[in-house]
Amino acid sequence: MSTDKPHPIALQTVLFVRSIVVAVQSHVPDPTKVGASPENNITVNPIEGRPGHYNASMRTVINPGMDPGSPYYIDMECVAIVVTDGSLSEDDALRGVTITAHNVLYGAIRESVVWLTSRQPFGPLMLGLSVLKSAPTAAAVTH
Repeated sequence: MSTDKPHPIALQTVLFVRSIVVAVQSHVPDPTKVGASPENNITVNPIEGRPGHYNASMRTVINPGMDPGSPYYIDMECVAIVVTDGSLSEDDALRGVTITAHNVLYGAIRESVVWLTSRQPFGPLMLGLSVLKSAPTAAAVTH
């Protein structure tokens, strides 16, 4: 007899709300520069009036200053609706949804970036891993 329970977190929807890839026309390849340095920002918020439903959004920006040392300016934003089954505490649900959304959204962004840039003049850009970090606490902030 199996005691496996369904996972308490489920993905309902994933969609892009921003997909911008611009080739930097003045790009000069620099063999000493390794990869892109994306700035990733994720937000996760409960959806008012829908218990257990969360809106998660991740925005990834690369080369916002159009530096010619990088081949592309990229600005992607992907949104997910993630649902919990009510069996988790509020803190555990938020933590689980954030981890799940980070993995799903960054994966979708990585896939889109490599696909879109593979059709651009400087070839495909493969993003590395994104590591989810905790927000600094007041005690961790130094002056």
